[in-house]
Amino acid sequence: MEGPANTPVTPFKHAEDFDLVRRALLGEDEAVRHFESEYRPTLCRVLMARGVDRGQADDLVADVIAECFGAGKKGETKPLLTKFEGRSSLSTWLIRTTWNRWLDLKRRDKFRGDLPEFEGDEGGRNGDKFDRLEGDDLGEDVLEEDLSSLMSGAIKKAFGSLEPDALLMLKLSYLHGLSQTAISKMWQCDQTRVSRTLTAARQQIASETMKALQEADSDLEIEWEDFKRLCAVGIEI
Repeated sequence: MEGPANTPVTPFKHAEDFDLVRRALLGEDEAVRHFESEYRPTLCRVLMARGVDRGQADDLVADVIAECFGAGKKGETKPLLTKFEGRSSLSTWLIRTTWNRWLDLKRRDKFRGDLPEFEGDEGGRNGDKFDRLEGDDLGEDVLEEDLSSLMSGAIKKAFGSLEPDALLMLKLSYLHGLSQTAISKMWQCDQTRVSRTLTAARQQIASETMKALQEADSDLEIEWEDFKRLCAVGIEI
C-alpha cells in the first residue's frame, strides 16, 4: 500500500496512530511535535532498559526519528514512517524498528574487520560479505536475558502482594472472561465493589512492579508503559 500520507484513512484498530502518522508526514506542526514528545523519550528508555548506553541510545533514536521524516538511510529520502500500516500500534512498530536497528549495528560491529572470504570475492565485486553471514541474530535472547529475569521477578512479586480476593477476581475477569456482573453475583456484592477491586488491583500491580524493578536495579530507567510495551514486542517473562 502507499504510505500514510497518500492513503485514505479507514477504520481499523490503530486508526488514531495511523492518522497521527499521516498528519505528521503532511507536515502538520502539532502532529510532528506530538510524535517527537511521545516517542523519542520512550524509545530511549526502552533501549536503555535493554542495556544500551544512554549516549548510544540517544544517537540511535535521533537517527531513527530523522529517518521517520525522510532524512534517509544510505542516501534514501523516503520517510521511514511511510512503512507504517497500522497493523500494530505505532509504539510497538517503532520499538521493534529501533531495536532491530540496534541489533543490526551490533551485528556489524561484531563481524567488522574479520569477515570470511568467499569464492569469487576478489576485488569486492560480489557485494557485502556481511550480508551473507549465517546466524546473524547476534543472540538477541542473550541480550534480553537479564532484563527478562528482572521483569519476571518484579511482576511475580507484584501479583504476590495482592489480597486473595483481588487476585481471584483478576483471574476470573482477565483469564476466564467473566463479566463484573457475574463476579459480583459470585461474591454476592454490588458490582461497584468488583470494579473498585479490579481497578485497585491493576494500580497495585503497576506500582509494585515498578518498585520491585527499582529495588532489583536502581539504575534501570523504565516506566510502566515501557514495561507493557517490552512485553508487547516479545520479551518473555
